[in-house]
Amino acid sequence: MNRIFHVKIAGSTYLILVVFTAIMIAAFWFQEAIVGLVMALALIVNIECIIHSTYTLTADGNLVVYSGRFRKVQTIPFADITDVELKRSPGLGGLVVSQYILVHYGDKRYLSLTPVKPKEFVNALVKRLEHRVEED
Repeated sequence: MNRIFHVKIAGSTYLILVVFTAIMIAAFWFQEAIVGLVMALALIVNIECIIHSTYTLTADGNLVVYSGRFRKVQTIPFADITDVELKRSPGLGGLVVSQYILVHYGDKRYLSLTPVKPKEFVNALVKRLEHRVEED
């Protein structure tokens, strides 16, 4: 059975959306339609990526990172995953602490994931990795 986790939206993403919206409104206000249309398109692409981004643990033994229709899907087989770490990163000078997951895979490759429920994601991933090891 596939297990789907949604991506946590970072504060910087909200900031980008606010800045793009302000530029778009100002461009239309000052009758710069081309700039306004480009910013509207950028907003649509960013919002689409935010809404549709997921991490999926598949039944056939893959971690699938989907970042929306406009970006390439990244698939990592469980056999390539060597380590999973739950990390904490201080943001805004240590005022806001956020959690992320660092997945080690392949030959010294890393992937940083930010699911909404990081502990639950790590537990599900480790459980699937242990199940894979028992089968081998």
